[in-house]
Amino acid sequence: MPKKVTILDVAQFSNVTKSTVSRVINDSPLVNERTKQRVWQAIKELGYTPNRTARSLALGKNHVIGMVVSEQQISDVVLNPFFPTVLKGITTVANQQGYNILLLSLSGQDAQSYTEILQRHTVDGFLILGGPSDVNLGRDLDRMKVPYVFIGKHDPEAQHSFVSTDNEEGGYIAGKHLIDLGHRNIRLMVGEVKGSILVHNVERIAGFRRALGEAGIPFEDRLVVKMPTDMENSYYFLKTYLERDRPSGLILSNEVTSMSCLNLLLDEGIAVPDEISLVSFGDPQFFRNTRPSLTTVSQSVEWLGRTAMEMLLKRVTGGEWLPPKIIRKPEIVLRGSTKKCGV
Repeated sequence: MPKKVTILDVAQFSNVTKSTVSRVINDSPLVNERTKQRVWQAIKELGYTPNRTARSLALGKNHVIGMVVSEQQISDVVLNPFFPTVLKGITTVANQQGYNILLLSLSGQDAQSYTEILQRHTVDGFLILGGPSDVNLGRDLDRMKVPYVFIGKHDPEAQHSFVSTDNEEGGYIAGKHLIDLGHRNIRLMVGEVKGSILVHNVERIAGFRRALGEAGIPFEDRLVVKMPTDMENSYYFLKTYLERDRPSGLILSNEVTSMSCLNLLLDEGIAVPDEISLVSFGDPQFFRNTRPSLTTVSQSVEWLGRTAMEMLLKRVTGGEWLPPKIIRKPEIVLRGSTKKCGV
């Protein structure tokens, strides 16, 4: 059996001490760049594999990130296309940096629960999807120095670290697109979670209202319709709703309700876009193969996951400073589900 290469072998080969090799492996700023290069060259030539467990203990890290999903959204991790896409962005960065992802459900828990998980060395930080019940959570985590990044904004005052699409602008461009096509009878369909509307949809409503105001169309509460977020219930909700109210244009808040709507309109023989125009929020790649392909306000979903993970790792490792929030402007992708009203 060939002798296993040790840290002492690397130290002797590169003519430094064992502690210097350890500092190089742990990326210590106390070692100059020339020595680092010499040690890494020795590691490469000797085929030395650093003990990851020992390295993690030395750094106080275990290279695991907790991805927190609210209890009401656990089933969506599998059923809603948003979550696999955002997870792809997260895991792409995690794999490149040697981190694993642990799925957690901490809905309704206070900041102390997050701190206790860190103290048990379960994870190094948190990516939090969906809005927790306590809008002060971001501020509490900051106070307790817990590394975290929200994917999407949940605090109306934005006092937390997050990555998001500009949802107010998204609501505006969705409404303006239909208005520019001559539609005046438009509904914004938003998901309802336990009787409440999440912040991203509140912002979309504000943008939709702005578009109506610019066009001189009075805003009324009935123009915003709260509906279930799961496939089956949203299908039957829309069926009942469209029997009593038939707008010329619908704006749909996510992928699941959009697919429910397409299925229902197909079943009912209602032509899209000849009889009703549809605009959806979501990942445009997901909707490109629907029939008809859906005009989409792009959320850049994979970008959300990738950017949130990069931001969190900067905080976990004490790397370069990043702003507490990164917001990306959405774009509308025009496809076959909208047309001029009455044409």
